[in-house]
Amino acid sequence: MSNPPIDTLFRHTTGADAIRPVPAVRRPAEEPSIASAAPVRTTGTRTRAGNAMSRTRTALLTGAAQAVTTSGTRIAMAQVAIAAGVAKATLYNHFRTREAVLSALVVHQVGALVEAAADKPLERALADTAISISRNPVRQGLAAVEPAALARLGRIDDTCEAWQLAKSAVSAHLAHNGRGGADTVLRWLGSFLLSPSTPDAIAADVVILVAGLPALPDAAPAPSDARSA
Repeated sequence: MSNPPIDTLFRHTTGADAIRPVPAVRRPAEEPSIASAAPVRTTGTRTRAGNAMSRTRTALLTGAAQAVTTSGTRIAMAQVAIAAGVAKATLYNHFRTREAVLSALVVHQVGALVEAAADKPLERALADTAISISRNPVRQGLAAVEPAALARLGRIDDTCEAWQLAKSAVSAHLAHNGRGGADTVLRWLGSFLLSPSTPDAIAADVVILVAGLPALPDAAPAPSDARSA
């Protein structure tokens, strides 16, 4: 039988500067249609509101992570609101259901991994990501209270937003280094959800993993990240 919280857990894994308002332009008096038009918010106002929304959403997802760490996927909306330090109504302004919270949380966690690895050499990016997964507090919490959720998270599903995000980032990073094998890399990274490892063991794995990745057609051999690090 399906378990809705777990089934949706993977169907889901920092703010921009405000833009200065554009000075208002005085309109000629002979343009009544423009003068009577509805007022338009300035760019700066909209950006400040967007930043506030982004900060609130980040706080909510931080609270959700704390709740999942202690209670697994069977969290209550009130529990998330309390952990985030906001009113329950504020939570419902962003997420209507527990499943929506869980989905957004996983995408947020994957997004953080992608961002952290973006500018690193391939081998370093793979090693650091595997270490981060192994040490992730949410992963550790789920391992203690609901390991079945981790088992589901570790299965590649191209229909899920978080897996799509991960695959896109991995494929791009590999292509930049003239390599293919994104699915192989994703399965390797997913294995650390259930079987965390040490930095030394991960570093040894990465050397073997990268050596076995196929070269893309017409791609020049990429220098070893280990030598260039």
